[in-house]
Amino acid sequence: MKDQIVIITGANSGIGKAAALKFAAEGYRVIMACRNRELGTAAQAEIMQMTNNPHVDVMLVDISSFESIRTFCAAFKARYPRLDILIHNAAYLNHGEKEYRLSPEQIEMSFATNVFGPFLMTHLLTDHLAKSQDPRILHACTTNIKHFFNPSRKIEFDNLRGEFRGSRPYNVTRCMGTPRWPC
Repeated sequence: MKDQIVIITGANSGIGKAAALKFAAEGYRVIMACRNRELGTAAQAEIMQMTNNPHVDVMLVDISSFESIRTFCAAFKARYPRLDILIHNAAYLNHGEKEYRLSPEQIEMSFATNVFGPFLMTHLLTDHLAKSQDPRILHACTTNIKHFFNPSRKIEFDNLRGEFRGSRPYNVTRCMGTPRWPC
């Protein structure tokens, strides 16, 4: 599998780190797409030591930022000939947050990170995925995804930039999926 290339966003902890460890153990070239260089490098060293796989790279990306995603994708394309597997694992869900937090593009942070960012990254890497003999895209997620498929859920597209922050109290759980509750 040494010629197989996998990108895992949010690979410095949790499910992303476990996936990076498993793919590295199987001999894949693993690109750990992380927001924090220090945490990413520490996880990389641990994974390389545990698997004896020297083909584990850390590249910086903030999935909530379109500019960061564009920079990451351009750097990835310049360095690697194709992409075999893209795993969207990075997520933002701050349960205790009471104020709207916006991405650099002024989109509600959880929606920017969990929806728009992965969409843009996939779009920008489609040509490299097309070069793979068997390309795969996986969206890893928390149990909150169950709310996205609830037929009574209504996404408030009119409030993705916090347009109603003065009249609608913010609650990330409500914003990301609980039916009948506004952001």
